[in-house]
Amino acid sequence: MRVDDLIERARKLKEKGLTIGEIASELNVSRETAMWLLAKVREDKVISDVHVDLKNISHPYRMRSIANALADMISEKITENPEVVVGVATSGIPIATFVAEYLESDLSMYYPKKLKWEGEESRVGGIFSENFARVDEKKCVIVDNVVTTGNTIRETIEQIKIRKGDVLCSAVVIDKRGFDEIEGVPLLSLFKIVRI
Repeated sequence: MRVDDLIERARKLKEKGLTIGEIASELNVSRETAMWLLAKVREDKVISDVHVDLKNISHPYRMRSIANALADMISEKITENPEVVVGVATSGIPIATFVAEYLESDLSMYYPKKLKWEGEESRVGGIFSENFARVDEKKCVIVDNVVTTGNTIRETIEQIKIRKGDVLCSAVVIDKRGFDEIEGVPLLSLFKIVRI
């Protein structure tokens, strides 16, 4: 996808009323990149981010296959059975649903603060959906689609620990930074993007 196409998609999403965080999540880019896409593009400024287009796995059969591969990696990495799989909103939730099914675990949903952030970051916090499993005092696995900075996984780990939950590992389809762990929690990924 060309940068001009991303700029156009970002502007259309903004016109629909999405926040910067929601646009970043929708485009699979960092919040900073989303802001850059919405601002006037300057030729002399270069953003060091990578857009990830996951449309080709949107078919449930393909998504289940990807999720099964992640779940298999999780089973191989950890010795304890997770009680709850935490799907990070929004793009991590469908994958987390299939991972939870494979691991025979409950499903929880976490809405990170980036989805609500529009200005003063310190006043905004993420939340767990009350409609799904609780993470309180449970063994958890976090699932998302893409790691860009690690901040969303870091925030989710922190929120689970506040609720006295234990994070066994986190898993993503694509890791843009090449992390092995975040906050001491192993990070598993199907693909790592490594800049040379």
